[in-house]
Amino acid sequence: MAVEPVPAAAENFSAELLRLYYDRIFPAQLMCRWLGYFTQHSSDPKTQLLHRREFSFTTGDDVYIRYLSYEDASALKKDLVSKLPHKIDIGAVFSAAPRDHKKYKLFEPQQRELIIDIDLTDYDFLEVDVKRLETCDRCWPLMALAMRVLQRALQYDFGFQHMLWVYSGRRGIHCWTCDTRARVMANEVRSAVADYLGPRLNAATGRLSVVTPMHPTLKSAYEEELEPFFMRVMLKEEPDGFGILDTPARQEKLLSMLGDDATKAKFLDEWERKPAGGTDRWHALCRHVRSLKNGRLSSALTEIIFTYTYPRLDVNVSKGMNHLLKSPWCVHPKTGRVCVPVAVADCEDFDPSAVPTLRSIADDLDGASGKDISSTRLSAYEAVFDSFLNGMEKSIRAERALEKKASLDF
Repeated sequence: MAVEPVPAAAENFSAELLRLYYDRIFPAQLMCRWLGYFTQHSSDPKTQLLHRREFSFTTGDDVYIRYLSYEDASALKKDLVSKLPHKIDIGAVFSAAPRDHKKYKLFEPQQRELIIDIDLTDYDFLEVDVKRLETCDRCWPLMALAMRVLQRALQYDFGFQHMLWVYSGRRGIHCWTCDTRARVMANEVRSAVADYLGPRLNAATGRLSVVTPMHPTLKSAYEEELEPFFMRVMLKEEPDGFGILDTPARQEKLLSMLGDDATKAKFLDEWERKPAGGTDRWHALCRHVRSLKNGRLSSALTEIIFTYTYPRLDVNVSKGMNHLLKSPWCVHPKTGRVCVPVAVADCEDFDPSAVPTLRSIADDLDGASGKDISSTRLSAYEAVFDSFLNGMEKSIRAERALEKKASLDF
C-alpha cells in the first residue's frame, strides 16, 4: 500500500469529511451484526443483544454522551450523521436498553468482550518523542509482537478463538475477545486473566517479574518471539533498531536492572574503553553472568528481555465489564486515520502510515464515482472484518445448535 502522509488536522479531519464518512462509508451494518452476535432476528427480545449495548459519543466540543443504544444499523447511522462524534466508545450489554436506564432500579452489565488496550506511550524505554510515535518506523513491530504473543496466550492458555484486533488510529492496538465464554466472564475472572497476561513491574529492580519455571505457553513465547525480537530489534543499532546498548545512559539503565553493582561497574568501564555493537555487548554480559553461576542474575537476564519486549497492557481496561473502549471504524481526530481491523496473520506487514485518512477516502469516492466503502481503499480492511464475523458466526451458530440439541435430549 502507498504511504498516507498525515496532512494538517484541518485538511484531514473536519465536520464535512466526518459527515461524508458516517453517511456513506461507516460499516454500520457490519458493526451491528458484530455487536448483536446474530441475535437480531431472535423471537425472544430477552435474547436480543444489540438494543441493550451501550454506545457513547464524544462530540467535537468535548461533550460526552453516555447510555446511547440502537435497535438497528439504520438508527445508529442516523445518530452518527446527526451528532458527528469525534470519538465512539463501546460498552457492555446491559440488562435493559441503556437509553432507558433511568427507568430501572436494577440496571447492570451482563455481557462484555474481554478487551485489551496497548499503547506505545506505555513503552517508556522507547525514548521517542510522543508526538512522533505514530510516524516511528521502529515502533509498529512492537505492536505486531504484542499481537502475536497475546493471541497465542488467549488461544492456547484460555481456549479463546475469536479475537478482533484493531489499530487505534495513532499509536496503539486494541483486542476484543468475542467468544461467548469471554463475554460472560465475571469481573473477578477478568481480573485474573488480566493479571496473568500482564506480568507486574518490580519497582525495586525495574524489571517485569517472571515466575520460574515459566508456564509452557509463556516459555514458548519467550523462545520463539520475545528473545529473537530482543536480539534482532532491541539490540540493533539505530535507526533500524532501538539500540538499547548504544549509549552510556542506555547501558546504565539496562545494567542497573541486574541489581549487581560489581557487574554494572565492570561493563560500564569495559564498554567505554572497547567499542562494540549491541549484540556483542549483550553476549559478553551473558557469558559473564553464566561464569558467575548465579541463579538470581541468570533469571534477571531473562526478566530484562521480558521488560524490553513483553506487551505493556493497561490491565485496568481488561478487568471491568463496564469499561468502555474506542470503537473499531471510528476516526482518530489527531491523525484522521480510521481505526481499522488488523489480521494477526498479516500484522508484521501492517503499515500504520498506509491506513486511509478521511481525506484519502473522500478522494477515492470522488475519483471512482463510488457510493460506499467498496469504492475506497478501506475495502481491504472491511474484508478483514467480514471474514472475522463469518468465522465467529459459524462458531456461535454451532454452539447454539448444540445447546438446542442438549435441551431437547434432556
